[in-house]
Amino acid sequence: MGLFTDLDSAALQHLFCLVVSFNQDVYRKSVQENVMRVCLENRFSESGYVSKHPEAQTIEDVITFRLQRLVALGERAVRHWSERMFDLSLNEWRLLALVQARSPSRAGDIADLLLMDKSQTSRIIKVLLKRGLIRNFPDPNDGRAIALELTQEGEVLYSRAFEEVMRNNERILEVLSVEEVQVFDIILTKLVSHSSDLLRARLRR
Repeated sequence: MGLFTDLDSAALQHLFCLVVSFNQDVYRKSVQENVMRVCLENRFSESGYVSKHPEAQTIEDVITFRLQRLVALGERAVRHWSERMFDLSLNEWRLLALVQARSPSRAGDIADLLLMDKSQTSRIIKVLLKRGLIRNFPDPNDGRAIALELTQEGEVLYSRAFEEVMRNNERILEVLSVEEVQVFDIILTKLVSHSSDLLRARLRR
């Protein structure tokens, strides 16, 4: 008696599909591994160092350029809604949000986070103070310094704007799976941390 004698035609067809699917998955994995191996072999230099960056023919292939373009596309969209909906420039919104996140915060710390010169930061702070969205007061940890925090009006505006920010981010991420977003978040955290370390090392020279 054959192995599949007791299976009807529908069951045999289903089993056949499972076998084909499994073999296709194995084949795809094998192809992906071979492609990765060839790419790595081709990127070894004479010193034995392997380049992690994918092959780049022009600047449009460079990862940092592509990240910058992603940021620029996002900023163009954000500028539109932040000015139209909340009468805030992009930098005004970011400073407001960072004051909320790190309250009480110092202007110098906010400038460092935004990678913004202190004179520009000071101008934005004056705008937000004039609009009554933030207030300044002596830093409780250092009487010589000035700290910042949101006013009640600033908290209300922040909450409304942050909801819109999250909606915009969901639209950007909708092409990714949940798993891809989680991996991207981990990678982005590592890259930001490493780039910050590189910048601090250069500034110490």
